[in-house]
Amino acid sequence: MTRREICDFWIGKFDNSTDYFDFVGENPEFYQDEADIDEKYISKFAKSQRENWIDHDFMESGLENGEESFFERFKKYSYSDQWIKTLSERISETDLSEINTVIFITKGRIKNPISISESNFTLRYIGQIEYTI
Repeated sequence: MTRREICDFWIGKFDNSTDYFDFVGENPEFYQDEADIDEKYISKFAKSQRENWIDHDFMESGLENGEESFFERFKKYSYSDQWIKTLSERISETDLSEINTVIFITKGRIKNPISISESNFTLRYIGQIEYTI
């Protein structure tokens, strides 16, 4: 039986891997005092999306620098053969010229996905893509 998955996708450009990991990495203090857990964020990415907690088991992301094409750099991600062409077509509709980051998470895990831009990175919400798993 063929199963379908729908994910929210972001693409972007981070200045360096430190900035990327600082943004998507889990905050180690998040679980230390669960009394104030509703006032903390599991990551800066989660905070940017106005979500206190995101289950990283339903999220995949990566920073890929290099001279290879977008397809070559991101083909190692889960089910990329199913979504990369659609994502590439949507990227061509944006003004982003350099892309070294992709983030995707199962639909519904983030209520209102948005784009983010700061001095050291740009992350553009591209929308949902449905694909076979």
